[in-house]
Amino acid sequence: MTDQILTRKDGAIGRIIFNNPGKMNAMSLAMWEGMGQAMKAFEADDEVRVVVFSGEGGKAFVAGADVSKYAEERGAADAQEHYARTGEDALQAIYRSKKVTVAAIDGYCIGGGVSVALVCDLRYCSAKSSFGQPAMNIGIGYRYSSLRRMVDIVGYGAAKDMLLGGLRFDAQEAYAKGLVGRVVPDKEFDGWIEKIVGNIAIGAPLTAEDIKYTLWTYAQDESKRDLARCEELFQICYASEDYKEGISAFAEKRKPVFTGR
Repeated sequence: MTDQILTRKDGAIGRIIFNNPGKMNAMSLAMWEGMGQAMKAFEADDEVRVVVFSGEGGKAFVAGADVSKYAEERGAADAQEHYARTGEDALQAIYRSKKVTVAAIDGYCIGGGVSVALVCDLRYCSAKSSFGQPAMNIGIGYRYSSLRRMVDIVGYGAAKDMLLGGLRFDAQEAYAKGLVGRVVPDKEFDGWIEKIVGNIAIGAPLTAEDIKYTLWTYAQDESKRDLARCEELFQICYASEDYKEGISAFAEKRKPVFTGR
């Protein structure tokens, strides 16, 4: 794995850190590969319940693609297809994950950074953050799956504003469009994120899986929806030891200890 993708595990919290601060964490092919590998490793770890994505350096989450590597990594048609497939595979590893995923956006979130944020369950940003998709400046294309994810979250008009109009959204505009769920003052951001992911990490994992899968199903074409699996996950929650633990903890006025069983 490239050293431009860092990982760390703190108990039930997995961390994936974009580590290319000299280029505002711009993404290379190796970084897309590394992000996908890191996500798959956390997916296979039963102890991990939440994965948080962040950028090194305090200035950017991900400021787009590493354009200096375009000719090398995306110049030929077959190379471009390999790059696109690698990126989409990595994004799907996040989008389809059973873990709760959080984009902790502190600074610039451009191009591929927006793509990563959109596949995360939760997106929060610092007040200094800004968002953009300058596709028209480079001439790149987008597949249906990528554009659908954007429209599902920010809506048809805002997607066109970003992609065709080239508009850059500041933090408050991103919040108004639904791109992020909360804007946090810069100095409070790190602590606030830690509180959020800490709460998720001790939450009920079967409930998280039920909610994630059912909402993911809702976002699919009707012909691809597995409603039987949604019902199964619903029933699993109420038949679980975790449900009994949650009820007991509430009655005893203590914090529950969930095991995922």
